[in-house]
Amino acid sequence: MLKRLRVIPVLIPIVLMGIILIIGFIAPEQFTTTMTDFFIALMTNAGWMVSLGVLFFVAFLVFLFVHPFGSIKFGGQNAKPKYKTWIWWAISLCAGIGTGIVFWGATEPLMHTFAPPLAAGVEPGSLDAIIWAMSKSFLHWSFSPYAIYAVAGITIGYAYYNMNSSYTTSAGLVYLNNGKELNTKLTNIIDGIILFAICGGVAGSLGYGLLQIGSGLNFVFGIEPGPIVWTIIAIVIIASYTISSATGLDRGITWLSDKNAWIFIGLLVFVLIAGPTAYIFNLMTQSFGYFINNFIDLSLFTQPGIDTDLWPQWWDMYWMVDWLSFGPIVGLFLVKLAYGRTIREFITVNVVFPALFGIIWFSVFGGFALNLQLSGVADMSGFLAANGAQAFMMYIFEFLPFTDLVRIIMLVVIGLSFVTLADSMTSTISTMSLKQSKGVKEAPLPIKVFWGVFIGVISLVFVISGGIDGIKIVKTIAGFPILFIELAMMVGFLVHLFKGKHKRDDVEFADFMESEAMAAAADAAAELADPKIHKSWFTFGKNNKKK
Repeated sequence: MLKRLRVIPVLIPIVLMGIILIIGFIAPEQFTTTMTDFFIALMTNAGWMVSLGVLFFVAFLVFLFVHPFGSIKFGGQNAKPKYKTWIWWAISLCAGIGTGIVFWGATEPLMHTFAPPLAAGVEPGSLDAIIWAMSKSFLHWSFSPYAIYAVAGITIGYAYYNMNSSYTTSAGLVYLNNGKELNTKLTNIIDGIILFAICGGVAGSLGYGLLQIGSGLNFVFGIEPGPIVWTIIAIVIIASYTISSATGLDRGITWLSDKNAWIFIGLLVFVLIAGPTAYIFNLMTQSFGYFINNFIDLSLFTQPGIDTDLWPQWWDMYWMVDWLSFGPIVGLFLVKLAYGRTIREFITVNVVFPALFGIIWFSVFGGFALNLQLSGVADMSGFLAANGAQAFMMYIFEFLPFTDLVRIIMLVVIGLSFVTLADSMTSTISTMSLKQSKGVKEAPLPIKVFWGVFIGVISLVFVISGGIDGIKIVKTIAGFPILFIELAMMVGFLVHLFKGKHKRDDVEFADFMESEAMAAAADAAAELADPKIHKSWFTFGKNNKKK
């Protein structure tokens, strides 16, 4: 088993996370303070690069969408899609920002409304502040983060399916070497940095999930959260996503994403109908208009000055480097779903659709929380300040019918969201850990178990030790160098296309793409004949029997 592993990329995250774990456990406060100071210095001096870079990613996708390049198909013109559009979108949503919208959907708009930065030029609590706050929430949770994922997904996916490259994040850089794999030592270091970033990213997200589920159990069942409760929750989640990962993409992740997406939609519709419907629609309409009209200004808000409150550094830039820490691995995961689809379809399903869902989600939950505050029904800001973001989402259901039932459903959604995220990431980094990943559908189970447990234990230790803020800062710092990796992917891919090398690829790799198409057709036939795989999961019950 060990002979199959890429030793250096695997050791880099293990060693670095081990060091951080020890320091964070021994001196969590000093560790967090040091990392925070470094993050502030980094974002103050170089955060503008992040803002510009992510805007370039969005522009890159718009260009590909409208240009004839958008019709290029992953796997060649004979490739046939494996996954239906619904499940493709559901997996993209749940593996992308599904965990975040559950945590921040009602919280962030309220926070920005009553504590906007001075440079925004709006009065706290005013209509202008509300619209500005909603637009900033849209920026953090819609097109920009998914653009980060899509840049990696498109560049890696084309290299993997159309140029016979390896299933690694560094495959997105082959355009810089005339389509050939880069130097082994360089790719090992790049992939190791990316693995380190994703381990920190998933561990940080899972850590917040433990806090939120703990608060939810306190609301519903009166169970006081603490180390024992967090440990039990962690064991259940780790076991769930490890088992799901072991079943493979076509079973575990597919089934979880399908169910999770439907519950997302059900909750959304319930709050929209039971809440202040007209207010939410009006708020969403005006906020979306402001967001679209001012997208560039919102994206490049840096608040230059001598003594500022560092608002864009702690919000805009923080979120973008946070997404960057996930970007290459989420993009690599989305590659698995892209076969037989065009670049334009990839952008539509993996950027436009989930981004619009995020906008609707924040409008509904954020609008509901704002309406409760502004109408005087409850002091939502006071509750948030006293109890924290992890308890806020559960609190708002106090003002809806079927409170306890909806809270239980929300607990299920939170759990499924984190299981789906960790499941997809565990499966992807496990395959990427192999020396020979080309054509490997699933990594060996022991490797999946190792990564699943490793990430889960890191998150649990930091939650119990009180160092969750430290790991949060670490994962965002790790995301900063990934900005330049993805920019190199984007530029290299554009040069490759403009030089017409994609036409060369159609000829040079024609035999490879044809063999892949035949293999995919054989796999589809085998799955269709396998009674253990229920395709009705994502074809809405259509009959899949052989004709």
